[in-house]
Amino acid sequence: MAKAHQPLEEWLASHPLKKPGLFAGEGYSRRAVDEVTDEVVDRLRADRQYADLIRKIDFPTAPRAEAYDRAAVDDLFDNLKWGSDPRK
Repeated sequence: MAKAHQPLEEWLASHPLKKPGLFAGEGYSRRAVDEVTDEVVDRLRADRQYADLIRKIDFPTAPRAEAYDRAAVDDLFDNLKWGSDPRK
């Protein structure tokens, strides 16, 4: 199934974010990002709003081996915040 055809909550639950590049120093902590993403997924599945979770988020940094790429995380949550489809 194409990723754009998956329900948004299923796509988010798969944690589709990329890791930082080889020469990137740090990124956002995977654990912290996954916790917020999982809460968004839970609210989507319960048909509840999630805007309060993503209004002002500040993820801690982590070493490259334990992180998601900052730009990918920022793009994902900006898309969710403004109602755009992050799968595209």
